Amino acid sequence: MGQEQRRIVVVGAGSGIGAGTAAHFHSAGDHVLAVDLCDNDTPATEHRRCDLRDPAQIAELLAAIGDGWDLLAYVAGVPGTAPAADVLKVNYLGMRLTTEGMLPRLRTGGAVVTVASVAALGWQQRIADLAGLLAATDPAAVETWQAAQDPAYPVYSTSKQAAVLYSKRLAIAAWQKYGIRVNTVSPGPTETPILGDFETSMGKELLDGVKATVGRHATVADIVPVIDFLGSPAARWVNGQDIHVDGGFVAPMSVGGPIPL
Repeated sequence: MGQEQRRIVVVGAGSGIGAGTAAHFHSAGDHVLAVDLCDNDTPATEHRRCDLRDPAQIAELLAAIGDGWDLLAYVAGVPGTAPAADVLKVNYLGMRLTTEGMLPRLRTGGAVVTVASVAALGWQQRIADLAGLLAATDPAAVETWQAAQDPAYPVYSTSKQAAVLYSKRLAIAAWQKYGIRVNTVSPGPTETPILGDFETSMGKELLDGVKATVGRHATVADIVPVIDFLGSPAARWVNGQDIHVDGGFVAPMSVGGPIPL
């Protein structure tokens, strides 16, 4: 690693934060494999298609790409406007299967960075509720679990809570067995092509309130450097963390209101 060219897999590289991540590493001279459901023109060394709802396609992808990678950036995600089963399969199960399959393909000292969301806020209070989902390791089990849940609870939040919880639980084992660090990045509302979907599923007034509090929504350029840092040797002692990249919006929720100046 160090100053040498790195080998990086970016999953969900077709648009938004994923495309920005792939382009960032590609422009730095790294070897970038851009993975997405659809064909795209994201700058990368190579492209592959994969339907992350299908474990067989994930297994086929992993078998084809070989070993010697430095970073898995799992940025794929679908908003809450998609069918609930698809949200859980892509945002949680697809991430889990890809991560577990990549661990032996990453070099010692490498990293996994998953993009979660501040919508995962409150995951600490739902550990028991999410136990059944974390025990589900195939699409049918995920669908069975979701069918028993309160349909009023946002499935997008559930998917990202599960991603954060899973990553934290995996982090120490991945470090001990493979020398791989596992972290998550949780953006606030971000200007990407699916922002409108989030306004529909979460409420435009809510997102406008976030924007009014911190002054603007995030841009892809605000998020990508944090992914880069967590995947780099500079973050060699950062493991099992969920980093909020939200302009500070969430912080007062857990410590009380902001101090007036």
